[in-house]
Amino acid sequence: MGQTIFYPGLNDFCRKYLDANRAIAPSDAAQFPIRLAEENASLFEQFMLFDKISFKVYGENILVPYLIGQLGQNVFESLVEQGAIGFTLWTPVVTYLTQDIPGVMALQSGAQSSPAHSDPEASLELGFKWMRPQLFRKERRQLVKKLLPLYRVTAPNLAADAVRITSSAFQSGKLNALDFASEGKDIQNLALSERKALCHCATELLEYSYLIEHQMTSFSSRPYFSLFDESASKINAQTTLVADFNRLAQLEQFPDLKNLYRELNIPFTKLAQLRGKRTSIAFRKWLAEANSTNLDVQIVKEYIDSIADTKGFFETKSGKVTKSVVMTALGAGIGAMIGGAEGALGGAAVGKGFEVGVDFALDLVDEFLLSGLTKGWSPKMFFDDLEKLRRR
Repeated sequence: MGQTIFYPGLNDFCRKYLDANRAIAPSDAAQFPIRLAEENASLFEQFMLFDKISFKVYGENILVPYLIGQLGQNVFESLVEQGAIGFTLWTPVVTYLTQDIPGVMALQSGAQSSPAHSDPEASLELGFKWMRPQLFRKERRQLVKKLLPLYRVTAPNLAADAVRITSSAFQSGKLNALDFASEGKDIQNLALSERKALCHCATELLEYSYLIEHQMTSFSSRPYFSLFDESASKINAQTTLVADFNRLAQLEQFPDLKNLYRELNIPFTKLAQLRGKRTSIAFRKWLAEANSTNLDVQIVKEYIDSIADTKGFFETKSGKVTKSVVMTALGAGIGAMIGGAEGALGGAAVGKGFEVGVDFALDLVDEFLLSGLTKGWSPKMFFDDLEKLRRR
C-alpha cells in the first residue's frame, strides 16, 4: 500500500491568508511572503516523499485554486492522474460551554451541515469562485467531475466518538499522565480552563481517529496521541520518513528537499514528471519500508546495504543471454534509424560491437523497455535524478 499523508496545513494557510471574509493582522500580513515560500517548499517535499497527500478541506475548497495557481494547471492535473492528490472534507465539530452551567456536560459534539461543509460538489464549485482568472463553465465542470472521486467525507459519528472516548479517558484517570488529574472532579462541573483543555484533547482525537481508520500518517504534533501508544506507533513510525531522507541527503552531501526547492528555478514545473519516474516510485517504497529507528545510523545502514546488494538483471545468468539478444536487436534498430538499405543491412554488424555505445542506446529506450534491466535499482538512483535536476 502506498504511503498517504494527511495534510491540514494548507487548509489553515489558505483560510488565514486567502479567505476574504477574514481580516489579517498586520503582523501576519508581513509574514505572508515567508509563509508562502515555506508552504510551497513543504508541498514539494511531501509530494516527492509520499505517494499521496490527502488535504484537509473545511468548507469551500479554496485549496484547488491555490494549487493550480502555484503548480500550474498542467502539473496539477498530472498529479491528479498519478493519484498524488486527495481531499478530506472535514465536517466534525467538538465544542465546550464558555459559561459555567452546573450539571451540563463539559463537551458537546456536532457536524457541519451546510452544502459547502458537507457536500463535495458544492465544496468544489464554491471553491472555484476564488479562482483568478475564472475558468470557463465547461472547463470547470470537467475539472469538478475529475476531482469529485478524490473526496472523502469524515464519518458522521466521528465527533461523538471523540467526545465519548475523551470523557471515558478523563473518568478513568487516563488523562492523569498529561497532568489533567480527574480525581475528585465531576466532568459536569469543570472550570472553564479545564473544559477548554478537554475540548483540545477531543479535537486532537478526531484527527487521530481519522488517521487510524484510513491508515494515514501526519506530521501533526499531538501530545494526546501518547495516550494510545500501541496504535499511535502505527502513525509515528511514518513520521520519521522525512528525517530519514534528510540523513541520507546529508550522507550524499545533498540538500534536503525543501532547500532543493529553493535552489531550483520554477521548481514545480518538473514535479509531476520527476515523482512519476520509476526510480522515484521505487525510492518512496523503499524509504517507507526501511527499518528505521530513532538512531541516525540505522537508515544509513539500510541505504548502504541496499546499494551494496544491488545486482542488475544483466548480471544474472539469464540476463547475460538476454543482453546479447537485446543488444543485437538494438543494433538492428540503430541500423534502421541510420536510413536506407546500407543502414538496415549494417544493423546486425552494429549489434555485435554495440556494447561500446550502450549508454547512447539505453538513453533512447530508458523509459520504454530497459529501465530497471540494465542495472539493479538502488535508492541512490533517486539522488542521481535529483542531481540532474539541479544541474539543468
